[in-house]
Amino acid sequence: MLITFRTLFRGALRDRISLFFAIIFPVVLLVALGFIFPTPGYRRQLLAGMLAVSVLFFSLNGIAFESLFQRNSGVYKLLRATPYRSITFIANLTAARGAVALLCSVVVLLVGVLALGMQVSWQGVLLLVPILGLGVVCFTFLGLTVSNLTQNENQVSMLNSIVTLPMLFASGTFYSLSAAPNWVQAVSKAFPLSYLIDGEHAALAGNAPGIVLPLLILLGFTLLALTLAVVTFRWDPDASLARRFQQIHLRS
Repeated sequence: MLITFRTLFRGALRDRISLFFAIIFPVVLLVALGFIFPTPGYRRQLLAGMLAVSVLFFSLNGIAFESLFQRNSGVYKLLRATPYRSITFIANLTAARGAVALLCSVVVLLVGVLALGMQVSWQGVLLLVPILGLGVVCFTFLGLTVSNLTQNENQVSMLNSIVTLPMLFASGTFYSLSAAPNWVQAVSKAFPLSYLIDGEHAALAGNAPGIVLPLLILLGFTLLALTLAVVTFRWDPDASLARRFQQIHLRS
């Protein structure tokens, strides 16, 4: 199990595209917008948003392409023919990419502190760990679902955009939604990214009780994403989802 984790961890570190969107992209936006709009309140809002962007891109987008590649390469079919349990492999995959995603978040946080002079207490850093960790797991399961629903990289890119773009622009990633129309604020509550950002705000402020509700709601989204990932999972790249649902119905 440890060998599998290390192999997947090294593979995640070699995923240059995911690392770019998890580190370089949010760091550039953080520094650029932070200097253009230097007010402390906006910088704190922006830091929380860029931490969420880092987690979102590496966990969801990265795992979607990685899982698609493994399924189309026959990795899952091979696992099915061995005593090695697929759930163990998926757990290792989630843990390995999750660890790298958290490392990317550390880089973004350090840039916010060093380049923008933001003050983050040790209590705030500790409070960030559970909310970011749960966010990684939630978006990893969403990424697996995206992979399960697609057949090739073009479909993954399209579905990724459909999932991520509404969350990016309706979850307070780049700006506060406090002055937004009521319908926009209502729509934002349908996205797990909103609760990740809410939890980050509370954590950065050192408000331990404030992260409880976002954590619980994000946990609900995580369980829903896990259910979707399990229901849509396919061993064979050529197997249709309709056949998969038929098999589940027959088992029940």
